[in-house]
Amino acid sequence: MPSFNVSNLEMARAVIEAAELEDAPVMVQTDFINFNYGGMDELSALIRVLAEKAPVPVLMHQDHPGKDSNIFRSLRRGYYSVMYDGGHLPLAENIAGTTRFAEMAHESGAILESEIGLFGGEYQGGEAITAAAHDTAEMVEKSGTDTLAVSVGSVHGQETRLDLDLLSEIAKSTGIPLVLHGGSGIHPEDTKAAAMLNVYKINIGAALINGFVRGLEEAAALPPDHEPRHQQILRHVIGRLREIARNRLSSFGASSHGKRLLTKLVSAKDDFSGRVQKKEASAICCRREEGEDVLSEKQLERKNLA
Repeated sequence: MPSFNVSNLEMARAVIEAAELEDAPVMVQTDFINFNYGGMDELSALIRVLAEKAPVPVLMHQDHPGKDSNIFRSLRRGYYSVMYDGGHLPLAENIAGTTRFAEMAHESGAILESEIGLFGGEYQGGEAITAAAHDTAEMVEKSGTDTLAVSVGSVHGQETRLDLDLLSEIAKSTGIPLVLHGGSGIHPEDTKAAAMLNVYKINIGAALINGFVRGLEEAAALPPDHEPRHQQILRHVIGRLREIARNRLSSFGASSHGKRLLTKLVSAKDDFSGRVQKKEASAICCRREEGEDVLSEKQLERKNLA
């Protein structure tokens, strides 16, 4: 399924409304750039409110954290899944960090996404570094990660083609759900092929950013109507983003599969080698009571230092 990066109310509304219209499950994710702009407390709260009102599954994911403390904070706020961003580290250090944060995520009732290789582009800079199949197998064997982001050709913010042979090899050697970053630019044919190779999540960021900017430009040229000008402009932007999100949900095959995919994702917490106690399969996974089975930030920090 697509996982959409959002940084404000308009993006979050558009994505969740699109999921409702498509009867599809959806992931809404935030990263350190979003946090720097909108604030973690503010963004997570508004996504939670929208998710709780939605009649479809809405999962909250923390994308590139920027710093480890943001992982602690996301776990404290009840995110369904969090990412440990260790792709730039030597393999042994990446595995060690992934292991530590996987344990913390599991104690908080969340799942952990780790990374092998680098996707380059706006988040990581420089050239992408392709994942090696033997490294991905070692990561899964030793770390306790639940999902794995693998660099097999996609790049943040750029149009690319995937190395499907490598992706197939990694899928066979790991046996866990895989993640692709830089999904806005992946060729549609590759997206369909990836879904058959154990890829369950594809990140979408640039498509929404570009759509937001174009929507503002289009709306600025519209004649005024009956509502306040700023609301007219933002309503047009939301409509544009909603269509982008609907297109991705449909093309990724998420439409009309909400309940089935939700059950699969929630049960995955138990399926991956019994590492995580199964949580109640709520219709909206991000709906947790404050403090329920979630460690405090100080507790998590103490565990990390230990």
